[in-house]
Amino acid sequence: MMRHSTQAGMQARTQARTQAEIQAEIQAQTRAKTRVAGLCAAMVLATFPLASAALETAEAKHVNVLGRAWSVEPAEEAPGFYRATRLNNEMEPFRPPAVLSVRQAIRAIKGATGCSANLDTIYRTISGSYYTTLICPQN
Repeated sequence: MMRHSTQAGMQARTQARTQAEIQAEIQAQTRAKTRVAGLCAAMVLATFPLASAALETAEAKHVNVLGRAWSVEPAEEAPGFYRATRLNNEMEPFRPPAVLSVRQAIRAIKGATGCSANLDTIYRTISGSYYTTLICPQN
């Protein structure tokens, strides 16, 4: 009989301890979620001035390279980079011969901005747009 009550007391203490541990864990998770939410809000608020400045200066220039239309504009999602996107609206069967699209993108960027594309930073996304930084001549 004594042994049974001792085991019941140990089980009660174990349950009480685990409930306290669970409460502490829930409080720690809540604090962590609050911190993450605060950091996310701070990051979003920090980008508002950059986004509004980018919208004011981001105007796309359209350039023709080897008979193909390209749109060149500052990239909003990658500050300091320019984006060159081929506008393939015509879908003509008899168009000028193909040239590597990266060469066309480099020519389009040069034609739209007057600056050279930095070949060390150029990359292409799955959507077919090219992103690169510019090398502009010093006046």
